[in-house]
Amino acid sequence: MSNDGDPGDAEGRILDGRYRLLDRIGSGGSGTVWRGRDELTGGQVAVKKPWLPGRPGDEPYRRAAHRLQREARAAARVDHPCAVTIHDVVMEEGTDVEGGLPWIVMELIDGESLRETLRRGPLDPAEAARVGLAVLGALRAAHAVGIVHRDLKPANVLLGIPPLPAQPGRGRPRGRVVVTDFGIAHVPGEGSRTAAGDGVGSPDFIAPERRSGRGAGPASDLWSLGVLLYTAVEGRSPFHGTPPQSTPAAVFAAEPPEPERAGPLAPLLQGLLRRDPEHRPTPEDTATALEAARADLDRSASPCPAESR
Repeated sequence: MSNDGDPGDAEGRILDGRYRLLDRIGSGGSGTVWRGRDELTGGQVAVKKPWLPGRPGDEPYRRAAHRLQREARAAARVDHPCAVTIHDVVMEEGTDVEGGLPWIVMELIDGESLRETLRRGPLDPAEAARVGLAVLGALRAAHAVGIVHRDLKPANVLLGIPPLPAQPGRGRPRGRVVVTDFGIAHVPGEGSRTAAGDGVGSPDFIAPERRSGRGAGPASDLWSLGVLLYTAVEGRSPFHGTPPQSTPAAVFAAEPPEPERAGPLAPLLQGLLRRDPEHRPTPEDTATALEAARADLDRSASPCPAESR
């Protein structure tokens, strides 16, 4: 793992003569995200400093930097309101892609991740269906331009805070759902970032066909969507209780337990978690099932009509 200094040292730094880093807002296995300001427009942005293997200048680092730059620019082609907008990819000052680090400049989402939301408790099936439709829309837009996400999980789904307060009698407002972190997305024709087995991603969310070395395709993202929605309504992964070192084997061989809180979403979740990708619902069928579940739940939640007099 490369060591590019204390992340705190970057505060106040200006990238590419334009993007000023203000404060660190998140950090994970794929990198560190900063709140930044575009000095040209005055608007706020999110700036990601990705993790790259090795040290600047060595061969693994250079290969990863090249690949990340290509993949980030490819991900910028994903045009959907539920996919994070990538504004720019810039190199560290005084470097090029041979020895430098590409920073990814994205739109800043005011909200929290689905992972943070689920720490307060699971979603009801209607809200899970709403989130699922938004995520599916972003995935379909990515698939349409030949991109597979490969790391869909609650930490990479952001729930935006609506700009307007709740209206009396209408409950809590629901904000925009945004899929982010296409940083390990797979672009056909590019080499894999990992060795055999394509092990990039979080263990619970890696589809069985990737574990067997068959590679990632749109159906692999649908498996991840199934795990995400199962986790959202049940409050736990379908592989909860499996020791971390055994999770890959459980994903490949274990039968996920039937969901208990999913309501009309249950048949869809079971379909998305079929081990054979050929037997999973298509994106079109998944969208239809989510829409039907949401409509059914909306009808059941509506008040009874007033009695006629």
